[in-house]
Amino acid sequence: MDSFLLIVDSFGTVLFLARTYWWVYLPIFLFFIAQMSFQNYTRFQYLLSLKWVLLELKVPKEVKRSPKAMEQVFAGLHAVLAKIKWHEKIFKGKVQDWYSLELVGANGETHIYVRIREEYKNLLESQIYAQYPGAEIIEVPDYMNELVSSLPDERYDLQGAELMLNKEDAYPIRTYPEFEEKSPGKDEDIKRIDPLASMAELLSTLHAGERICVQILISPANDDWIKRGQAVIDKIMGKESVAQSGFLSDAVFAIDKAISNIGPAPADGIDKKPEKKEEKKKVDLSPGKQDVLKAIEKSFDKLGFWTGIRFIYVAPRESFHKAHLASIVGTFRQYSSQNLNGFKVNTKSTTSAKWPFKKSKEFQKKIAILQKYRERKFHIKSLVKYVLNIEELATIYHFPDIGVKSPLLPRVEAKKGEPPVGLPLS
Repeated sequence: MDSFLLIVDSFGTVLFLARTYWWVYLPIFLFFIAQMSFQNYTRFQYLLSLKWVLLELKVPKEVKRSPKAMEQVFAGLHAVLAKIKWHEKIFKGKVQDWYSLELVGANGETHIYVRIREEYKNLLESQIYAQYPGAEIIEVPDYMNELVSSLPDERYDLQGAELMLNKEDAYPIRTYPEFEEKSPGKDEDIKRIDPLASMAELLSTLHAGERICVQILISPANDDWIKRGQAVIDKIMGKESVAQSGFLSDAVFAIDKAISNIGPAPADGIDKKPEKKEEKKKVDLSPGKQDVLKAIEKSFDKLGFWTGIRFIYVAPRESFHKAHLASIVGTFRQYSSQNLNGFKVNTKSTTSAKWPFKKSKEFQKKIAILQKYRERKFHIKSLVKYVLNIEELATIYHFPDIGVKSPLLPRVEAKKGEPPVGLPLS
């Protein structure tokens, strides 16, 4: 009852301030609305100006390297991180660059793609060839152009969703070192289970007309995610974390303080009561919590990427298998851990809907997710983004090793030789 009265009293105070000092708040409110609208316009123009290329990565015939190699590729791609100034965001619409990593199964074949800005093509090629000399990178037309933009229609249906994490992104998922086992007494003999084996097998089982597309959007992150992760560590250890406030909230608080004279500074000469120093509480952590803390702190050693994952399944209506959606989610469940983190479906992003107007809602949601996938939309509020470090990314996206026997996974059959030294170029 007391909390309810407190809420009512606070609401009444806000209404009183808004009604009395509307002439102060209204210009500020309109200014921020105008700024957001102008920034959205400049961002739209900036995104239209970007030139992209879609590259297909041909897997080497024999991949005997662990996903550690792909981890080094992501470390190189992190170099595009740039500090965007405020005037560049507002007046030029600049956003942080991003990549689209894609796994596609079509008619039983498995393809690995990367959509990247044209100016970063050489960067990607140099990183891939440095770790996988036998790979091939080919610029190809966008496979999404093969799908009509009016899907779903009378012949084809589609479903899709986006994935999010179970907990804060400070908690890591299971990574490729946990899929490896060393034989006792033989350090060289490592039994490796490729995390992508189940995904490659699923994509290779599709029939004619069926298509599964998985899209992993990444953008390099600065060190702010580590600061947020430190707050999670403090919470586990029972420490109090300092709440961070934004510019807008600070400005509103300053105006309220100036207008209503709330919280005046103490006059000089008035004795302040000495603050009691709280005794540090000794927290005894269980072995499980200690393991969690070690895993979180270890994940901070790696570079991070803002990440968003979405997928779609398209098939003829007569051969549409809804079970494939559960299979896609199941392939990501293998990265889950009870005491750490894992993936789950973002229910707000699914193509299912409830009554009333169930069919109309589902139709609109299917069109929306297809458009988001086709345009590789990343800087949108509806996409739940989280930080994965390069070890986590390399676990969910890498070249399948030689143990993956998917029959229709295209591999490079012959290695291209180097031209003779001194060969004339003209």
